[in-house]
Amino acid sequence: MIEDYINKHTIMGMLSKRYTPFDNWEGFYKNKNRTKVTVFKDFDGDFEEINCSYLFNKVKGYNSTLLISNFNEEFFKLPSREYREIREAKNKWDKTISIQTAPNSILEIIELINKWDELSGKKYMFTRHSGYDRNFFQKYWESEKDNLYSLFFYHNNNLLGYSIVSKIQNDDCFRYVIRKMDISAGRNIGLYIDYKTFENIWKDHNKDFYINWGASSGKVLKYKMKFPVFKTQKVWFCKKRKND
Repeated sequence: MIEDYINKHTIMGMLSKRYTPFDNWEGFYKNKNRTKVTVFKDFDGDFEEINCSYLFNKVKGYNSTLLISNFNEEFFKLPSREYREIREAKNKWDKTISIQTAPNSILEIIELINKWDELSGKKYMFTRHSGYDRNFFQKYWESEKDNLYSLFFYHNNNLLGYSIVSKIQNDDCFRYVIRKMDISAGRNIGLYIDYKTFENIWKDHNKDFYINWGASSGKVLKYKMKFPVFKTQKVWFCKKRKND
């Protein structure tokens, strides 16, 4: 179902260097001795700690909002006042940015993530998860790139941002995996990256499609709603400890 955000690639986008995925890619171990796990169903087992994520049933924990956007030919015309900001970003950045489907080097991606850490992470004061992006490119991108929509955005040969969307889809729904950008480049660079990401999928997929953004809240969720909203869904997260 399109509400299910979890697949092999989205799990790859959640892994730090010290996490180890299950063989079946249904979860991952969070420590070396494999006593702490993250899974994506309500789960019990002989573990010191079990983190259950993206549950559709209400549990004792916290919830977040999963967002699904829908895209069609009419949207990419950006015809209405509703999409004026996206249209202005497209018209501005199309003049100066070049887009590649592979980076010049993995090193420049790591340098961009470090810069994003410094600028965006401190500015917005949220959990950055930058290590997940570093691990993704250092460990998985090369072997999985044919199964991903990957775009890298350059200005004067400097990397300004990237976006990764999984090509694994069901019912014409794709999962957004990771994105980072250099916000010092100028206004609405993130909006431009997202628009061009979806435009690229539209040209390849050649029919209407959906994007499952995963779960978010606050300003991040509000930003995602600048794109056409198809559905929102509450998903739940909880932590179980052995001695609780």
